[in-house]
Amino acid sequence: MRPDGAPAAGAAIPERRRLAGQPRRLREATLQYVGVLTVLLILIVLFSILQPQFHTWTNLLNILQTNAVLMIVSVGLTFVLLVGGFDLSIGGVLALSGVFIAELLRHGVGTIGSMLVVLVGGILLGIVFNGYPISRLGANFFMVTLGVSFATRGVALVITNGESKGLYDHKLLRDIGNGGVGEFGYLIFISLGILLAGTLVTRYTGYGRMIYAVGGNSEAARLAGINVVWIRISAYAISAGLAAFAGFLEAGRLAAAAPDTDTGIEFTAAAAVLLGGTSFVGGVGTMFGTFLGVLFLGVLQNGLIIESISVYWQGVITGAVLFASVLIDRFRRGRMA
Repeated sequence: MRPDGAPAAGAAIPERRRLAGQPRRLREATLQYVGVLTVLLILIVLFSILQPQFHTWTNLLNILQTNAVLMIVSVGLTFVLLVGGFDLSIGGVLALSGVFIAELLRHGVGTIGSMLVVLVGGILLGIVFNGYPISRLGANFFMVTLGVSFATRGVALVITNGESKGLYDHKLLRDIGNGGVGEFGYLIFISLGILLAGTLVTRYTGYGRMIYAVGGNSEAARLAGINVVWIRISAYAISAGLAAFAGFLEAGRLAAAAPDTDTGIEFTAAAAVLLGGTSFVGGVGTMFGTFLGVLFLGVLQNGLIIESISVYWQGVITGAVLFASVLIDRFRRGRMA
């Protein structure tokens, strides 16, 4: 420090370097989402031209409302992918959660009590049947989570005998799934709240830094004193817990519970998370990217429905657009490299 209070020349160099690096980091953070944002904007412009009612406030809220459950399970799956894993049991846990909600309500348990039971049950399932065998015993995460997916769907089929259970008489549950404040549905608040919580945890907590460390280089993380096993187990617990909670919300939204609820949602969530820039090998990704991925799929699906595209062609178009988005993203990453 010089006598006049100005920093010495040597001390000013690190400060200049820090300030000079800020535009570069901002540019890299922005470029991370260029691929999905480019195609998303193209879709919005295209559907807005074809269907004027597409770019209305009401339709935007409808997209957020109908994709709230997908948003929640995608946040959970992001945690698992960040530690270098994968979870195929999301859909089964969600369906079994809804069936348990119906059974608990039928036996006189309150709505909130039923929610807490399935939430705790989902977390325990994620720890015992997914996290522990994969993280501690070294089992293959595809085989373990696929087996849990089959098992949970199977248990739901046994409990319901393959039939749907109506929940229309449970007003609080229906209000949570379909009610709201003004034009904003409760599901929008809940899903965005969970997304915000996931963002805060991954970006601003020591636990979040440990997740990235484990996913980026598990051996280096272990040598640094991080309990790699329990970090991975906790990620599977979060994923299963959010899937169970999503099952509760979906039961309220549909006013019914069935063993085949949201079949294939685990693959849709995986598409959203990977589309948002999360690496399949771990250590790279953000919750904001997951939000963009979910919004992308929601906009695409909504636009195709408004356009009255045949359900058979919707899958073809969705796959083609996803493929194009991935190509754009890979091209962009290659240019950056």
